Amino acid sequence: MDAVLCDELVQEILRRLPPSAAPSASLVSKRWLSLLRSSTTSLSLAVRPRLPNSPSLSSILAHYPSVSDLTVVSNRKDEEDEDGGADVVLFAIASAACTRRLTRLRFIPAAPVSPSALQSSAAAFASLTSLQIASLFPLSFRWLAALPFLKSFSLVRSRAKRPSIQELPDDDDDDDDDSENSIVMLPLESLSLSGIYASDRGLSWLWRRCSGLRWLQLRACEGTGDGAFSSGFPLCLTGLLGLELRTCRSIADRVLLLAADRCRNLASFLLYDGGSRDALHHFIHRRGAALRTLDLRLPLDLHNDHLFAIAAEDRDHYRLCHHQLASLRLHSCCLVTGDGLRSLARSPAGAAIEELALVNCDVVEREPGLLTFLSQSMQRLRRLDLSHNETMTDKEVGSMLASCKNLVEIRLKGCRALTGDSLNSLLKHCGKQVELLDMSRCPAVGNEAIEKFVTNAGRLSQLIVEEDKVTEAARAWLWRKAINLS
Repeated sequence: MDAVLCDELVQEILRRLPPSAAPSASLVSKRWLSLLRSSTTSLSLAVRPRLPNSPSLSSILAHYPSVSDLTVVSNRKDEEDEDGGADVVLFAIASAACTRRLTRLRFIPAAPVSPSALQSSAAAFASLTSLQIASLFPLSFRWLAALPFLKSFSLVRSRAKRPSIQELPDDDDDDDDDSENSIVMLPLESLSLSGIYASDRGLSWLWRRCSGLRWLQLRACEGTGDGAFSSGFPLCLTGLLGLELRTCRSIADRVLLLAADRCRNLASFLLYDGGSRDALHHFIHRRGAALRTLDLRLPLDLHNDHLFAIAAEDRDHYRLCHHQLASLRLHSCCLVTGDGLRSLARSPAGAAIEELALVNCDVVEREPGLLTFLSQSMQRLRRLDLSHNETMTDKEVGSMLASCKNLVEIRLKGCRALTGDSLNSLLKHCGKQVELLDMSRCPAVGNEAIEKFVTNAGRLSQLIVEEDKVTEAARAWLWRKAINLS
């Protein structure tokens, strides 16, 4: 049978197989193994300490000439013990035959990769549109100019220790050698940086060339580089559609004030663990009416005043603005009360909300009847996340679900007080349209309740629950209905 099938037909068969079937297909024959490797377009490799007679990274990649999406995670000890260890791995990737086809590369070495190695290998990676690296030292970005198609760049973390003055690059600290007219902009549209210090040098060069950014994420950053007030940073904000600040308390206020003035097209905003009450209020007053997605994790910084501001600004600008708030996500917001949420729900902004998350928010447990009021007011609600509200009761959930006519996704992860009665209520009121259910870490929900829900839910496509709660009968229904279990 194997001889009857030509290579092209076998490759087409292999392409249609789910990823989980690849190991089994590779065991059919050496021919199938070779064809599977040659047709693979996405590959993840873990590079471990070299053992005698073990294949090199270059020899492994030689079997995968069609790879366009590559992830290389390296924990080789020689990278940590010797300077340039990560560079050697990078050069091995650059020399592979598949590199000219690469459009996405995630390179997670055990030690920092150097800008000189990235510059030297840039020609091999000229087709990249997305690049993620785990560590870069010294912190220099001039090599990005050699990647003409790069749209997305992520520096997962910078060097763990603070650099000394002697370790700073000589030529990346400013743009004195460049006039405004001679600066060539980078093609970047998405940028994510982690672990930046205020004293880091070289960031101004990057900021001045990112006027085309559409999405910016700063994570665990103490500064934006080149001193306390980087003059280049505001230049990248004008065209942003999405902005994320995660655990950047020392710079959150400055970024909020700058974004309030410059980010005129901002549609998505995320702020976790940082930002003063006044700076956030100013940002919401200036930009809140145009946001479609607002995601906040501010245990001690979010107050009812901020929710009042969203509702009030929407009343003022509702008819003038093309956007409506579609997604509101609140995590661990302890100081918000029912008054703030009710005010928002009664406003035009609340009426437009399609996704609501109240994750680990005390107000859900403090004020009985609040969830029912919200569901009755937010008639467009389609996605609901109430995870980690540990004392939320079946009665509250059932009363709320009675008003959720359009709900297609519900997440109740970690709601430890819920039982199978909540699943019965969900089946009764939303069983015909719900597509995703997360009921993981709910110990009081039994196997029979899961089985009953899987059997009777009309459009369920994804179920998130522990494996030991899925009976054989439920597993058969999952297979029959093509429901993904995760």
